[in-house]
Amino acid sequence: MKKIVVLAMLIAVTAACSNHQRDEIKGEQKIKVRTALVQSVKNDYSLGYSGTVEASQVIPLSFRTIGTVEQIYVEVGDVVRKGQVLATLDETELQNIYDAALAKYKQAEDAYNRLKQVHDQGSLPEIKWVEMQTDLEQARSSMELSKNNLDKCKLTSPVDGIVGRRNIEPGQSSVSLTSAPIELVKIESVFVKISVPENEINKLSNGQKAVIIVSALDGKTYEGTVTHISPVAELMSRTYTVKISVNNTGHELKPGMVCDVSLGFETSTSILVVPNKAVSKDDAGNTYVFVVSSDNKTVKKQLITVGRYYDSGIEVIQGLTEGQTIVSEGSGKLSDNSSISL
Repeated sequence: MKKIVVLAMLIAVTAACSNHQRDEIKGEQKIKVRTALVQSVKNDYSLGYSGTVEASQVIPLSFRTIGTVEQIYVEVGDVVRKGQVLATLDETELQNIYDAALAKYKQAEDAYNRLKQVHDQGSLPEIKWVEMQTDLEQARSSMELSKNNLDKCKLTSPVDGIVGRRNIEPGQSSVSLTSAPIELVKIESVFVKISVPENEINKLSNGQKAVIIVSALDGKTYEGTVTHISPVAELMSRTYTVKISVNNTGHELKPGMVCDVSLGFETSTSILVVPNKAVSKDDAGNTYVFVVSSDNKTVKKQLITVGRYYDSGIEVIQGLTEGQTIVSEGSGKLSDNSSISL
């Protein structure tokens, strides 16, 4: 009798343990997850590009005559004013030519003044007087020409600006220069040049606002306006050049600086957006999310088509509807019809 009782107790304990194990196994199958709602948001977006700062105007300056560079009065970065002498050529030969022409002009002028009195008294033949006038005009022209050539030895600034490049040194021949001896730049305002692919160029328009972030200036932000859109693509890159005008009164932006450019676009449409972490890809390359059942107990794998990335997540073009609940975190351990706990 005792053996029967003991056997019954063992069977009962075994059954209890078996039920407990099944409960534990069942509990282990419930995967802890976090969820999110599929939301509809306004379809505003921005496009980002890498840009380069350029001077608003580059003015190459060259001597108007040949010669040997004698003196240079400016360095790169110097601020210059209109009419300021920037460099000079050796003017010894041209100075001598000018001195000779000036002396000849004074001689002709003196002869003209002396004979004028004779002419006024009617004692000088008319042909002689015309000859004297011609000699004076020729002497004046020769003097002015030589003075003009002498002035060409001075390289002066036509505008206010900043010296951007200096390609000459004293003793160098101006004939051997392959580029402008001095380049001036205007940077009170600058251009930020970006390259835009052909599938995006028609989204841009003149007058559109842009945000420019310059890492070289500790991430300082500037606002600019699109002012130039090239109608022709670059041959090699097949991209279109766009220039954005930026105010630079403090001269902080320097030509050659690299920056990040963001162009914003507003639309009247809405899109569906889900968190980035909710989206996965399977071995076949399909993009999917896990949709939570109405009783919040299981999930179902749902294939989707995605679009652009946004600050709030990623756009869903197809496969979901607004208001559905999806798994936002913890999807790595899930499979179709997995049990979950929130």
